[in-house]
Amino acid sequence: MAKPTLSSKTGTEAKLLQYAETVLAKTTENASIFTEPQPSLDDLSAAIDQFRGSMTEASFRDIRQVVLKNQHATALKEVLYNLSLYVETVAQGDPAIVLAAGFIPSKDLRGPVGPSPKPHDLRAVVRDAGTQSVHVRVDAWKYARYYQFEYRKAGLDESWERILSTRSKIHITDLEYLTEYEFRATYLGPDPALNYSETVRCAVT
Repeated sequence: MAKPTLSSKTGTEAKLLQYAETVLAKTTENASIFTEPQPSLDDLSAAIDQFRGSMTEASFRDIRQVVLKNQHATALKEVLYNLSLYVETVAQGDPAIVLAAGFIPSKDLRGPVGPSPKPHDLRAVVRDAGTQSVHVRVDAWKYARYYQFEYRKAGLDESWERILSTRSKIHITDLEYLTEYEFRATYLGPDPALNYSETVRCAVT
């Protein structure tokens, strides 16, 4: 059964923006098929505008604007992911309907039915001391549409910061020096249920 493809089509900022704009245009054009999209097309349009604007501001290499751009990229990916679940429900495996929404249909991978598995072998390491950054990786899963990495300061009951990635490893920057963080990860697959990895800690040096 064909499903909307995400991970291989949003690997760069330019691809993410282009893909999102195509989905918005095609879903709007075929509103008679997609009558009650969730999230709404207004939500998608707003996420696109915010990301496009933040890309322009970040081009001046202002650190704060770069952070905002990354946050808007994550927000846009989340909207696309949730919309892909809606399109998948409408399409019922029909690649023509997936295409009508602007998504690229996947090949029939005979993927598993049910929640995503628990990610294993999560690692967070400092490779370059003094850069206030941490490299995080987890075992890859071939059915993952995205990898959702989360982090926060250790020992504090704060909300988790989220980063969506098309790859099973990321580089998190702009962390606080000499501060310990905790990290976790989950796959975003055909089933929207989240199944988190064990939490690991790493001190930024």
